[in-house]
Amino acid sequence: MHITCRRWWVATTLFGTWPALATAQIRASEIGMMSQIIDGTKITMEYSRPRARGRDPVFGNVVRWNEVWTPGANWATTLETNKNITLNGVRVPKGKYSVWMVVRQGGNWTTVLEPKVHIYHEYPPDSTAQQVRIATPVTQAPFAEILTWSMPALSATGGTLAMHWGTTLVPIAVAVEPSLRMTMSPSDAAPYLGSYTYTERTGPDSGKTKMLTVTYEDSTLKGRYTPEDDYWRKFALIRIAPNWFAPGVYDDKGQIYEVYKPELTLEFKVTGGKAVSLEMRNEADEVEAAGQRKP
Repeated sequence: MHITCRRWWVATTLFGTWPALATAQIRASEIGMMSQIIDGTKITMEYSRPRARGRDPVFGNVVRWNEVWTPGANWATTLETNKNITLNGVRVPKGKYSVWMVVRQGGNWTTVLEPKVHIYHEYPPDSTAQQVRIATPVTQAPFAEILTWSMPALSATGGTLAMHWGTTLVPIAVAVEPSLRMTMSPSDAAPYLGSYTYTERTGPDSGKTKMLTVTYEDSTLKGRYTPEDDYWRKFALIRIAPNWFAPGVYDDKGQIYEVYKPELTLEFKVTGGKAVSLEMRNEADEVEAAGQRKP
């Protein structure tokens, strides 16, 4: 039997047909993916993950200084976003890009987003006007054996996209286009300011009367319950439609980290330019509490 035929016979006998065998491959740099949604914006990194394999340092050795390098291996790493974003303050239109970095021994690196995506790592693209170029600071971190893209920090409006390999960490600030406007003008806020007594209609506090006080601070409409709730404390009232608001909860740094829409909404009835009553509704649009403005 010819040796090529014999290899085919062994493969098909032991493992099934050749196409099934061909799809199973062990690679030195396995393919990975990182995806994160921030306020409806989905950011996805797809990349091969090289290992250091005892090579230390990685940069200036495995990856040479001043090299134009895709932060991965094999086919170029890609970044895809379904909406416009900014990276380190540079606008990135929605779409898919191959990712390249100009690696420098001192100072900032340059991250380059190339509209052509299917490029092998040994053939970096030439500079074009269509590319997005981003100054990228670099810092040091504990040794990472496998190249990793992650999103280690998140907020309501962005986060940090990070590449880590060896002792090198490349953090990139991400900002997304907010789906809701957090602030209001003083004139728009004025009709809602004041205190409201309301009665719970559902839950363990059904029948109890409480109070909501609405104030205006730092260009934001804010609410506070009495008796005070340990979780809500002072929260933002974010307008989602005329006279209709969703509460936004602050973290310990004073940043909004979650907006309860549609789980809880507050709808005010405005008469003569002044709110006179309110209803609190759940995501099924059922009224859970209702009340009136205090005189």
